[in-house]
Amino acid sequence: MSRLPGRLAAAVLTAALAVTAAPAHAAAHAAAPAVVSAPVPAVVSGTDVFTDGFESGTLSAWTRQRVDGNGSITVAPAPAGGSGQAARFTVPNDGASYRSEVAVNSLGWGSYRFALADYLPADWVRTPTETILAQWHGYPLADGSDTKPPIALTVKDGSWRLKVHWLTDPSTVQEAVVPLGDVQFGHWNQWAFDITWSTDTTPGAVTVYRDGVQVGAYSGLNNYHQNQSPYFKTGIYRANWNPAKNIPYPTGGPDVVAWSDSVVVTRY
Repeated sequence: MSRLPGRLAAAVLTAALAVTAAPAHAAAHAAAPAVVSAPVPAVVSGTDVFTDGFESGTLSAWTRQRVDGNGSITVAPAPAGGSGQAARFTVPNDGASYRSEVAVNSLGWGSYRFALADYLPADWVRTPTETILAQWHGYPLADGSDTKPPIALTVKDGSWRLKVHWLTDPSTVQEAVVPLGDVQFGHWNQWAFDITWSTDTTPGAVTVYRDGVQVGAYSGLNNYHQNQSPYFKTGIYRANWNPAKNIPYPTGGPDVVAWSDSVVVTRY
């Protein structure tokens, strides 16, 4: 797949941006007006700090891989108009499996563009069970509890969503949800996430582009302000399928399959 930043054709599209924040006092962080989509701007004076197009045929560029259950992570020829190799993630619907992901360690605080391509097959089964396809994850909270990823790209039913989480005290997590439009199954999506991490004293920002068009934005707190910045993961994660949660769901359906390619992280 080709590199995304600054190289996609412009499209004319108006995207209605709606944000849902948990508490009323958080609306100042989450609310944003409707935006008119625009071409992905070029990163000025940026430095690539991580790249992987999976052309090595391996996952060696990634810090770690994790499969919970009986899923898999492989490198194979990219499907449906893709070029070269891509990472293929599977999670069986067997009552035990819920994660297949690769991750790279924290890259530090500041401003970054995370560009990547992903592909959901045409036979993807739409479900109200939310699926995370990319996430920027934090670390256990001060009380030792695990928590939701500060930023996540998700699919629910047939829609893309950006979810953002932050703390209002050492253990209370708040959430904003930014709709990103309908999923086009059987299509390679070219994503760019421009992320400036918030600090204790400065707001952060997230701007999301898909296929060269801005589809969402968020301004405000966007992480838990821990010792390290969130680290990046891509693949498949279905939290509600984790057997430890004891959430019943129908089993025996087809495997969940997703592809990722052309990951480029640029610090600017």
